[in-house]
Amino acid sequence: METIKPLPPYASARAALRRALPALTPPELISVTDAAEKYMRVYTGGQWQPYRRADAPYMVEPQDTTVSRDYAATVFCGPSQSGKTLMLQAASVHAVCSQPSRVALFQMTREAAAEFERNKWSPMVRNSPDVAKRRDAGRGADNQYSKRFIGGTELTFDWPTATKLASFTGRLVMGTDFDRWADSIDGEGSGYVMMRARTRTLRSRGSVVIESSPGRAITDESWRAKTPHDAPPVAGGVLSLYPAGTRGRWYWPCPECGAFFEPTFARLRWAESNDPAECGATAQMICPHCREGFGHELKGELNTAGRWLHEAANGRELVRLGDPAIRRTDMASYWLDGAAASFATWAEIVGLWVTAVAAFDRTGDEEQLKTVTNTAIGRPYLPRHAGADGELSVQALRDKAAGNSTPQGTAPSWTAYLTVSVDVQGGRFVVGVTAWGLDGRHQPIDRFDLVNPPEGAPGGASRGIRPFDIAEDWAVLDGLATRSWPVDGAHWVLRPVALAVDMHGGGSTTEHAYRFYRGRRKEGQGKLWFLTRGEGGEHRDRVWLRAPERSANKRRRAASDVEILHMATDRLKDAVASSLRLTEPGRNWCGLPEWFGEAETAEFTAERRGPKGWVKKPGMQRNESLDHLVQARALHIQIKGETITEGSPPFWARLDADNPFADWVGPRAAVEAPKPTPAAPPRAAWIAPRKGKWL
Repeated sequence: METIKPLPPYASARAALRRALPALTPPELISVTDAAEKYMRVYTGGQWQPYRRADAPYMVEPQDTTVSRDYAATVFCGPSQSGKTLMLQAASVHAVCSQPSRVALFQMTREAAAEFERNKWSPMVRNSPDVAKRRDAGRGADNQYSKRFIGGTELTFDWPTATKLASFTGRLVMGTDFDRWADSIDGEGSGYVMMRARTRTLRSRGSVVIESSPGRAITDESWRAKTPHDAPPVAGGVLSLYPAGTRGRWYWPCPECGAFFEPTFARLRWAESNDPAECGATAQMICPHCREGFGHELKGELNTAGRWLHEAANGRELVRLGDPAIRRTDMASYWLDGAAASFATWAEIVGLWVTAVAAFDRTGDEEQLKTVTNTAIGRPYLPRHAGADGELSVQALRDKAAGNSTPQGTAPSWTAYLTVSVDVQGGRFVVGVTAWGLDGRHQPIDRFDLVNPPEGAPGGASRGIRPFDIAEDWAVLDGLATRSWPVDGAHWVLRPVALAVDMHGGGSTTEHAYRFYRGRRKEGQGKLWFLTRGEGGEHRDRVWLRAPERSANKRRRAASDVEILHMATDRLKDAVASSLRLTEPGRNWCGLPEWFGEAETAEFTAERRGPKGWVKKPGMQRNESLDHLVQARALHIQIKGETITEGSPPFWARLDADNPFADWVGPRAAVEAPKPTPAAPPRAAWIAPRKGKWL
């Protein structure tokens, strides 16, 4: 017979009361910063220490405002390493230890929420005894995404979905890295607006907190500030919220004249040097009032003496929070420049900036500059290609070409190698040839259309070329790899070191491109030719080789034997636009010759940079000139042209007998058709042939 286990004993009334009584404790009337100093420990200097407001004095007012009944929302824009995450933790600790309530913290993604709980929140709780002892026990009290505490506080770590934002109701809703959120949450609208709806029933006790580094594009590159603390219009994100608030900025008293001013990266000065570390070591802040400079060693002292100043309702004066003249709004908004951030030195920021500028000068790519501006300086990035109207103009480009009399089909005297770009259209192949110098300077030297079918193409004698439909028509490109162009003032002609063909178009363009490439590979030219594909949006790399994983045509297998040169077109077009804007010959300068027609020049202006990338302007049909330079830039990067040093260029970038792409044509010699490029065995990387052998 089965033995029945006895029931557990009744709970002790004394123990039950002891457990329940904390829930009846009245809220502790204490600020968020005071609660953090009283209860919270943070990891700093390699060890866990009590929270100190002196470490980041500029965070005191914003985090205390998160419980203010005067403001329904607090928005903070600032650089990384400024203490934004600690503000969210401090507000959470205040809810746990002082004013029990429901709190939700929304991260960018589910994975980010788990990472925050694992690496930020839980270690802080374990090392903060006063917080740890308030952890509730029992089933579901301590899950990865949900925490319960004695006294009634429930804390959830969430990520922005329409369901989660619609289901939560609580006193405090916080969002971090807001610029990485989608503009519309599951198609139902702004995440900020949805968060505000979750606290509405609590009236003045409810609070929404948003923090982020700025990461969205400026939508009006000709913008000028209309008020002291105005912000440029951006495509969503934290700075799209900031102007609707009190528009607070952080100010220091000058240690020389005592006048208050905003410490910004733009007010830093440093010695000119090619060494980023040396530049950083000499960085000084310049007071706009007395023009005196001082070093980073005073930052801590000046932050302690600093204050937030907000715009007055008249849009002219600056006042403290709580002043009756402040802007009338229910949002307290703050914007901190990276120069004032406690956890990053001026040497670090300046070093990052100088390194990024050098990378831009070397490659024309702005991604590193954009990252430093957003995360280290805490500002939205204005592209280097932006002019007064943010666009290239035909007249400016024609003015640039004036005086550049190099004839069509001739490379400038500074040329080291050539690339060829092919754009595929329904009734023509549009070919562009670009000359490259050792310092990245470049110039279109030829432009022509191939409109007649090659010999032997079906019906070729009675029709025009049809690349979209007839595979045999692609044979007209075969001779481009062995065609040569003379160098101005030299007895040399050059053949292209790399050729790119757009693989996308109507009809069967992609299949024909694969067939063409396989034919070139069979002829030993596989390392010269690249099939290109443009990829819009943000990408880690500017170019990358990858075989297709699937075919657009479900009835055909993917061409796994063909590696495609993928191009991050937005980044490459940014670089092309910057090069076209350079007026003085030098690194990455793009020259334009006088023979380049007005119609072809207009093709450079066919697109404009929008918040989400480059888009075709209304009414503009042709953009082959722009596409040619994008392909040329992609080839230049792929063959490591950016890494060339003028003192020791590779053999394929020298005008001498060791260059397999160069031929001598002495004063009495006729330019003869060059010999075909030697066959190449399959290799993983681009390697040019020497005469008679491959390396």
